[in-house]
Amino acid sequence: MSSKKWHEYSEDEILQANIEKYQRDDIVKFYEDFEEPRYTYIEYQIILAAVLKALREKLGRPVRAVDMCGGAGKAAFVIKSIQPDSEVSLVDLSDKMLNVARQRAAKLGLEDLNIVEADAFSFLEQDVEYDLFVYSSALHHFKDPVNLLKVSADRMNPKGMIVTIADPTTLIKSRRYRFFQFLATNRDVKRHLIKQYFQRKIKKTPATGEEFDLAEYQTYTGINDHQLCKDLASIDLHPLVHLRYPAGEPYMTKIMPYLGLCWAFSTVLCLNPAEYKNDVQSMKEDIRCQLPFRIHFY
Repeated sequence: MSSKKWHEYSEDEILQANIEKYQRDDIVKFYEDFEEPRYTYIEYQIILAAVLKALREKLGRPVRAVDMCGGAGKAAFVIKSIQPDSEVSLVDLSDKMLNVARQRAAKLGLEDLNIVEADAFSFLEQDVEYDLFVYSSALHHFKDPVNLLKVSADRMNPKGMIVTIADPTTLIKSRRYRFFQFLATNRDVKRHLIKQYFQRKIKKTPATGEEFDLAEYQTYTGINDHQLCKDLASIDLHPLVHLRYPAGEPYMTKIMPYLGLCWAFSTVLCLNPAEYKNDVQSMKEDIRCQLPFRIHFY
């Protein structure tokens, strides 16, 4: 077993760990079989609806969007459900996860969904431009999310936006969060968490993520989202909206805010905040009024 710490691994090594993990049959089967309870991760529908509305009004045409590192395509399908005439690409490095997306697209009759097998940086090397980049529970898979988002911005329409959604904050390190997470989740997720726990015991690896799961290290440590927003602003990628919220199942989202555990975060980023100066408040109001749980804007 390697004695390297997470910060000593390169971005390429972390990428390879993600490729290997999301080609595993047990991981793919989990996504094939898992049926989300109603209203789970409802923030996708509401946050993306607010963003797409603002973009459509600004551009005056259908939005060209890409669901980056999208796996089975949750964000891509949400975008198409909100704006069916939008042009959507789904990009992921796992052909098996993309096959799950293809099956779902076929069931939904989405013949125009563009599915691309590639890692994020390889895809972003193309000389193409998009109005919207969505990183759906994806930033925590990268060692340097600031660089990733900077490269994305280089391929973005000057009036475009980047949305990060459903990534963990550092609150997930707390025992209090982990206890209530287990308590509130459904049977399938409980089974998944118990399996992870015993795998750690068998391998004698710590729950912090060190030397355990290179692809998911920041799932155990979380991301300092406040520092991330400061770092992005310093390279002229400005947070229009930054919120923390209690993602997950309905029961979990009801109790978490009262325990100070708004553990997930989302950011809406742009290159020119003056372009959307008159839209920010309405976007926030749409999000606040429609989400069925308490959230915090920053």
